[in-house]
Amino acid sequence: MSRSSVRVARSPMHLRRPIGLALLSGTGVVYGLALTVLAMALIAYKVSLGIPLAVQIVEITLAILVTFTIVWFYWGLWDVMQSAWWSHVIGGPLVIVGLGAAFVWRNSIIGVLAQGLPVAVHPLMANSFAWFTLGLLILEVATVAYLLTVWKAFGIGAPKPLWERRR
Repeated sequence: MSRSSVRVARSPMHLRRPIGLALLSGTGVVYGLALTVLAMALIAYKVSLGIPLAVQIVEITLAILVTFTIVWFYWGLWDVMQSAWWSHVIGGPLVIVGLGAAFVWRNSIIGVLAQGLPVAVHPLMANSFAWFTLGLLILEVATVAYLLTVWKAFGIGAPKPLWERRR
């Protein structure tokens, strides 16, 4: 009998998700989806003003990568995946520093994002960017702090089953 023919049955036991984890991960997924809609609306608005998509390639790439990464990592928390726990605990402080820097340098970032837009739209973009950046910063700080308290729910530190151990 080869090792590949051995099938390991998963336990039918229902996975208990802490309520705080459900709230944080649900908020993160909704936040990422809302950010996706707003980014695509900004791109569509620029197209309606006559700015071609080829000029907006950086904005389109960032809108896709950043927003779907947010959704991906918070969805992983909803599924109580160890990789999501590790990515938030290790990458979370880096994200927090990056969001803090984006908040500090928001005027420069808004200057790049608002190129070709009417001047009347700039304050709306500045306020939206500041609130979304600050909101995501607070959400990530709360997520990292909470994940450090619920590590047992993710199986961190628990011995692995015999079939997953390296020999």
